[in-house]
Amino acid sequence: MIKPRLFWVDLTLSVKHAELPAVFTESCEVEICPDASQINNFIDRNSIDCICFDIDYPDHRSLNLLRKTKMRYPQVPILLLTLQHSESLAVWAFRTRVLDFLVKPLTRGEFHRCLQTIRYVKKITPNQRPRTQTDNVAPIPPEIPLTMRTDDVQLLPALYFVKQNFRYKIRSEAVSDLCNMSPFRFSRSFREQYGITFQDYVVRYRILESCRLLEDPNANITDVAYAVGFNDASYFSRTFRRYVGTTPSAFCTEQRDRLDNGSDAAYIRAILNLPDDRAAS
Repeated sequence: MIKPRLFWVDLTLSVKHAELPAVFTESCEVEICPDASQINNFIDRNSIDCICFDIDYPDHRSLNLLRKTKMRYPQVPILLLTLQHSESLAVWAFRTRVLDFLVKPLTRGEFHRCLQTIRYVKKITPNQRPRTQTDNVAPIPPEIPLTMRTDDVQLLPALYFVKQNFRYKIRSEAVSDLCNMSPFRFSRSFREQYGITFQDYVVRYRILESCRLLEDPNANITDVAYAVGFNDASYFSRTFRRYVGTTPSAFCTEQRDRLDNGSDAAYIRAILNLPDDRAAS
């Protein structure tokens, strides 16, 4: 069986993830894009079956490049390969007419399902009318940062892990492994980068999530405490007051009074002195 010709656009920031999964090279004839600014020139001069945008940590620049490529070549299937397991990003990808949204690490089963889709599209494309360029632009999710600093990349797995696991006990030693650092180096790097310790960040993130839950006028303080990872409601209330400046019940009442206007998430984040974790969404 003839291998599909895949054009790989490497927009990864992390050296650790800047390598196409082996399943791609085993089953596809891969052409590597040497320069993202030359994508159009390569596509215009070559016959390809699919384009794979490998974007470990998406930002506006990388997603806009993908979108512009799809608008210019609507007939060419595009894959988005990323580390970010984000529902809003997946929705954006499919609204942008991406063929498949793939999250690393990719299993062989997921890849072969994707490969079957690529082959099916290749088979039916000659019998379809050429697609026209579309001006339908899906807005990039608000949590996606405008730019991604390379300096942040090594610590992003820690922010992402907290975002997914703040309800449970989080050990710094386990998270430092995700960042390929020793516990000592991880602790020092996190404090230098964000100005607070990692464990302090975990507590502040839990408080941030509790603020979101307390927007519900019927919220129960004890239920909220346990939902965000605290094992004691009274300790949660003291911690909440220390960081927010008011009690959970008073905050809940305040949110109920201003229900028509909604809460100011950015203001709450600023109060908590939380670093911007949008890239970990």
